[in-house]
Amino acid sequence: MRPSCAKDFSSMRGSPLLRTLIVLAALLVTGLALSRLTMARPSPSTSAAKQETKAAPEPALAKTTFELILSGTAKEVSLDAGAATVTKTDTAGPISGSLELSGESPVVSLRVTWKDEAPGHRFAMLRLEVPGKDTLEHVFTAPGEIDDIWEPLP
Repeated sequence: MRPSCAKDFSSMRGSPLLRTLIVLAALLVTGLALSRLTMARPSPSTSAAKQETKAAPEPALAKTTFELILSGTAKEVSLDAGAATVTKTDTAGPISGSLELSGESPVVSLRVTWKDEAPGHRFAMLRLEVPGKDTLEHVFTAPGEIDDIWEPLP
């Protein structure tokens, strides 16, 4: 007679090694399916935006004439529009010339060092005439040296 606590393994069917391999294969297939489902894919809008940025041409340079009026005698004036810089020394009257504004939203920077150190506010008025657009004006003010930027076009 057999002891009651002993199990009868004769009713177990199939090889344990074969069952383990089948379970591992099922886990592998499930893992591959989940990884494909959760993989990051570029959306159509993202890939279209990348193509548009590659195809966009370089912004053209706009030839612009300028006039700069100062409130006093300047030791040095530097006007920078990105594509070119205009620098003048020891000037009292209006400065005029041409600049090339680059890009759709150009930035103009102005730096003025005054010859005399008299106290009080100083100003410099810049007028830009961009072909095909209205004349643009901006007044730079400071209690001493002027060192400022301006974005003239929207």
